[in-house]
Amino acid sequence: MNATDANHFGNVHGGQVMKLVDEIAYVCAARYCAGVAVTAAVDRIDFHEPIHVGELLHITARVVYVGRTSMEIEITLHAEEVTTGSQRHTNTCHFTFVALENVQNGRPRAVPRLICRTRDDKARYIQAKMRRERGLEYRKERDAFLSQFATLTDTELDQLLSESQA
Repeated sequence: MNATDANHFGNVHGGQVMKLVDEIAYVCAARYCAGVAVTAAVDRIDFHEPIHVGELLHITARVVYVGRTSMEIEITLHAEEVTTGSQRHTNTCHFTFVALENVQNGRPRAVPRLICRTRDDKARYIQAKMRRERGLEYRKERDAFLSQFATLTDTELDQLLSESQA
């Protein structure tokens, strides 16, 4: 990454990191499903340490979970100080992609089943499945709240707000 990617603190801007990992995740998803895939969700991007301008990035992307048409891609970034060779784990990211028949119709298509061969593969799969289930629960709760939101009085909203701030 170079100086044009820097934020006000002289580190690589988080938005640049997000763009980069989305592009890398796309390549991983498209290769896995052998076709077109689109970002369906950015499940999480953890910034563990800053990336300094001029550092070399080592990026690993892997499919860790598949559903019928979706894939969760895990991306890890390590920054290397070029002169010393020392590396730091800077980011861990989880993106969900959906395979499409083609760009024009936008219809999802089935993806190949994921085969977990190693103990680490199995752990990543189970963790991804847990993230997926929690995400589905969250969306269900959010949608239920939003559907009743219009009927809540200001007093009821104030009560919910005070409970959430306690």
